[in-house]
Amino acid sequence: MSRRHLAGRTLTAAALLVTLPISASCAADEDTGAKPTAVVAHEISAPPPLPSADEVGRLLYWLLDASVPNAEKLELIQGIGSDPELPNRVADAPRQSGTTVTITITGTRTAPPGMLAEGTAAVDNSPPQPIIVNFVAEDGKWKVEKAWYCQIAFSFMVASPACPT
Repeated sequence: MSRRHLAGRTLTAAALLVTLPISASCAADEDTGAKPTAVVAHEISAPPPLPSADEVGRLLYWLLDASVPNAEKLELIQGIGSDPELPNRVADAPRQSGTTVTITITGTRTAPPGMLAEGTAAVDNSPPQPIIVNFVAEDGKWKVEKAWYCQIAFSFMVASPACPT
């Protein structure tokens, strides 16, 4: 989704939020003796800038690097704080089994509820297969979606309380 289209949606949502208090107060004036209802508008924050395919590719390789401390990875994966050792267990699994994983990201795009990174993944010498990595915007940055990350953990046969079966 283009930034212009996204900005249009944000503007539309903001316009709706502005008209709600006006509508509510008009309805209250017509009511006999009813007090107007206060409507609280919440700020709609724009998602962080869309990263390039190269940036996402580097991030995924970084997540699969067992030498990178878990603490640095936790902030890039949605909702796995209940298992702070999970990122390096996932990163170490291919090495322990003698498997080589190659990921190539070719593009990124916004897609509700977040961002999709598209590309290919190959295990050992197998032909590359299409891959889509889901991201969500949290705390002003893109994070790998928990459900997607848990699928990767399961595929590497890594169990976790953060990833219920």
